[in-house]
Amino acid sequence: MKTVVINAEDDKVAKLLTSLAKSMGLKSFILNDQKKEDIALIHAIDEGMKSEKLPLKSSYEILDNLLG
Repeated sequence: MKTVVINAEDDKVAKLLTSLAKSMGLKSFILNDQKKEDIALIHAIDEGMKSEKLPLKSSYEILDNLLG
């Protein structure tokens, strides 16, 4: 399975893309800002668990890259 993330600038485009994906038999979701932040945090935690230490500055850089 592959995942594609598309950043739509407005609700109309997001809904159109979601509708198109569903008509093609694909699952699609619209993520609000809170969900995007949650995913970024989960990713940062996952990265931190792979190493013994993760400096605070690195944590912020990871979050900035994921949210940017």
